[in-house]
Amino acid sequence: MRGECGNDKLSCAYDGPPSPLINPEYVGILKQYCLFMVPGDQPSTCCIFGFVKEDFTRCPICFDNFISMFCLLVCSSYQSTLASANVTIDSSTKQIEVTSVDYYVSRDYVDGMFNSCANVRTPYSNEKAINRMCVEGTSACTPKNFLKFVGSKSNRLVTYDVSFKETDKPFVRVGNKTFVPMNYTTTPCSDRCQCMYCNTTGCSSPPTTTTLAKWKIF
Repeated sequence: MRGECGNDKLSCAYDGPPSPLINPEYVGILKQYCLFMVPGDQPSTCCIFGFVKEDFTRCPICFDNFISMFCLLVCSSYQSTLASANVTIDSSTKQIEVTSVDYYVSRDYVDGMFNSCANVRTPYSNEKAINRMCVEGTSACTPKNFLKFVGSKSNRLVTYDVSFKETDKPFVRVGNKTFVPMNYTTTPCSDRCQCMYCNTTGCSSPPTTTTLAKWKIF
């Protein structure tokens, strides 16, 4: 997948090699959101560009874990080993468009990402941000219905439906093709975020104030 096609501005079906990202502005955006994908000044990617920044930025670890799945789906040079695209032909432009994607992800990644975001709260209502990003009508957010929500184009986070295929297997065989589930190494919320956003037993308490010795006037 690469770029936009047709009047509906859907992703174009593309099975060629990745291309260097030359525009300094776009390289800067990629560094900001997907730093792990920028080994040099002109990284090879499969993306043209566009990102969504949501409430999860209150905890950088949560946001990094969350956005990584879209960094890899949209821009990764090995995109074709992670996902399978379903396509259609635009009647007016005759371009091949992506209408939906099957995205293979490891259960370890999903659980790690979800747990790092589970207690992050919005700054304006103090409600859990993750509850705003689950299937409508669900009383308790779970990894499954969270992915169902973020993968639906009806919420405008994505331009095509993404069906997340969770698995514990290192490889998934579909027809004559083998997929390697995305298994980005997540970082626990407690590593870099305030305890109020983590609520985990591994979260360090704030450093105690050092008690200074009393001064004496000689």
